[in-house]
Amino acid sequence: MMTALSSFGQTFLLALYVPFIKEEFSLSNGLISTFYGVATIVSAAILPKVGKLIDTVPLRKFTLTTTFLFIISLLFFSISQAWWYVPIAFLGMRLAGQGLYSHISITSMSRYFSVNRGKAISLASLGHPMGQAILPAIILLVITQIGWRQSLWLNAFLVAVVVTLFTLFVIRDKHLIPEQGGEDTQNSKEQSQQKIRQRDIMRSKEFWLLAPNVFFIPFAITGLFFYQFPIVEFKGWNTSIIAVGLTAYAIASAFSILTAGPLIDKYSARTFFPFYLFPYLIALLFIWLVSPSWTIYPYMILMGLSTGFGSATVAALQVEFFGQKYIGTVRSLFTSMMVLSSAVGPALFGIILDAGWGFETVFPVTIGMLVLVIFQSLRSIPAYSRAKWKFKWKRIMKSKNIFIV
Repeated sequence: MMTALSSFGQTFLLALYVPFIKEEFSLSNGLISTFYGVATIVSAAILPKVGKLIDTVPLRKFTLTTTFLFIISLLFFSISQAWWYVPIAFLGMRLAGQGLYSHISITSMSRYFSVNRGKAISLASLGHPMGQAILPAIILLVITQIGWRQSLWLNAFLVAVVVTLFTLFVIRDKHLIPEQGGEDTQNSKEQSQQKIRQRDIMRSKEFWLLAPNVFFIPFAITGLFFYQFPIVEFKGWNTSIIAVGLTAYAIASAFSILTAGPLIDKYSARTFFPFYLFPYLIALLFIWLVSPSWTIYPYMILMGLSTGFGSATVAALQVEFFGQKYIGTVRSLFTSMMVLSSAVGPALFGIILDAGWGFETVFPVTIGMLVLVIFQSLRSIPAYSRAKWKFKWKRIMKSKNIFIV
C-alpha cells in the first residue's frame, strides 16, 4: 500500500499538475523545473538523517509521523495562494512520498524477513508498477471532474484513511518479529553487534560496489521518462502510443518483480546483481537504433524487466552486505542517492538538449554509462560462483568436442 501511495510524491504523477500550476501562477517551465529540482535535492539531503530514525523509532510511530507530513504537504499544495507555496509542497511530497514511504516499505520487508526476504521485497515493490498503471488515469479523470485542488484533497484522504487505519488497527507488535533462518542470519547477527554509521558505510567497498547501480537507474529512467514526449517527437511517432507503452512498462515491471523474489531467496541477490541491467542495455539500443513505432514496446518492456528485477535485487543485496539490524540507516543513505539521481537525470539531459546535441547524444551517453556500471557490477559475483561457471563451461566445451569427434 505504501509503495503504491508513494506515487503521489513521484514524478510521473506530480507532472500531471504542472500545467495547472503554470496557468494558476503564471510560471514558466524553467521556473517549475527549478522548484522541482531544488525540492528533490533538499529532500535527498534530509533523507539520510530522517530515514535512519526507523532503526530506533517504533515502526508504527515512524509510519504515522511520515503519513502526517505527507497529508499536510498534499493539503498545503491544494491551498496554494502564491508561487512560493509550490516548492514547499514539492519538498514535503518528495520527502514523505517518494522518499520515506518507499523507504519504510522496503526497509520493513528487509528487516522482518530472512528466508523469504526476496518474496517480501518483491510483493512490497509491486505497489510501484501498480501505482504507475492505475493512478495517472484515475487522477486525470478526477481533475477533469472536480478540479486539481480538490483532487489533492482526495489524495490526502486516501493516504490518511488507508495507511493510518491499517497502521493503528492491523499492525501489532507480534507482527514485528524478525523471521528466523536464512543463510545470512548468522552473518547479519555478527555485523549488527556494533552500530553502523553512515560515514562507515560510505567507506566500505560494498557501498562503492552498489552506489553506481543505485544512482544510475533512477538517473536514466527518470531522465528519459521526463522527456518521453520529446523522444516520441524525435522518433517521428504518434504521441498516443506513450500511454500503451507505459502500460507495457508497468506490466513487465510487475512480472519481473514477482519473478525476482523466489529466485533471490533461492540463489541470493549477489548472483543476479550484474545481470539485471542487460535488458535495459538492449532497450536503449532499440530506442537509439531502431526507427519504427513498434520499437516503443520492446523498449518499455525491457526497461520494465530491468527496473523490476533490479529494485528487488538491490534492496536484498543491501541486507546481504550490511545486515538487518541497522538496515534503515543503510537504506536511507541509498534512498537519498536515488532521490538525488532522479533530479540529476532530467537536468543533465535537459542541458544536453538545450545545447543542441539532441537525443543523438543522449542515448549513446546513457549507453556508455550503463556499460561502465555493468562491468563494475561484475565484481559482486562470488569467487566460488565464477569458479563453478568456469567449470561448467569447460565441461560443455569438452562434451562438444567429444561429440564432434
